[in-house]
Amino acid sequence: MPASIAEDLLTIARGAAGAGALILDASVGAHISVTAKSELGDIVTDVDRRAEQTIRNYIGARRPDDAITGEEYGATGSDAAAYRWSIDPLDGTSNFVTGIPYFGASVAVQEVATGRWIAGVVNAPVLRQEYFAQADCGAWLVSRGSTVQLTGADPDADTVLFGTGFSYSREMRARQFADLPLYMENFTDVRSVGSAALGLCMAADGSTSAFVETDLYEFDWAAGALIADEAGLTVIRPEGHRGGIWAYPPHIPLSIPGASHE
Repeated sequence: MPASIAEDLLTIARGAAGAGALILDASVGAHISVTAKSELGDIVTDVDRRAEQTIRNYIGARRPDDAITGEEYGATGSDAAAYRWSIDPLDGTSNFVTGIPYFGASVAVQEVATGRWIAGVVNAPVLRQEYFAQADCGAWLVSRGSTVQLTGADPDADTVLFGTGFSYSREMRARQFADLPLYMENFTDVRSVGSAALGLCMAADGSTSAFVETDLYEFDWAAGALIADEAGLTVIRPEGHRGGIWAYPPHIPLSIPGASHE
């Protein structure tokens, strides 16, 4: 793929995520319509829907022939599309509704023929943080006027935090709780921020040293996984649209049951 195409896709991804994040930011503290989804605690708001439509419109105006997979409006576009976008307009909806600032818009784009992720962006408006990555070009964080390249956690750090998240399914959550001690051998403590996209980004920026969540959809991890990958972490993605994601640095081994590289 020509570098210019990848750069254009990243530019569009940043613009689309930024447009969605503006909707989220403007809606903080406003009246929000909340609807339950399939699992207890899994909710959607009118803000999720408006942000996704904004992101879709932004991408469609610039890449009308591309396919899009989104959390709220499913898959659209031609099966013959060269590129496919995976978007989560509001990752961390429960945080958003309850006033916790760890939420954001997530946008990633994939080359369909190869399955390779080309660009990914996670924009967290209340945190004033934009994470982005382009394949083979590194991962970056823009925060309060500064731009820094991400390289994961310091291998010599005394504090080694394990990042994770939990399913809405009671049965899956019980298995995740049971497995947690197996992961903790090489870590000093655990953190869960309630957003898989930001959990992956925090592993990329070194706030935590790793991130594991075993029940996610593609739009939850698509952008964050590329950001972690480009920050130098080992990233293992699920084989299908739903499954687990593992991101960890080379100096901390993890046992990955049933996972395979893509």
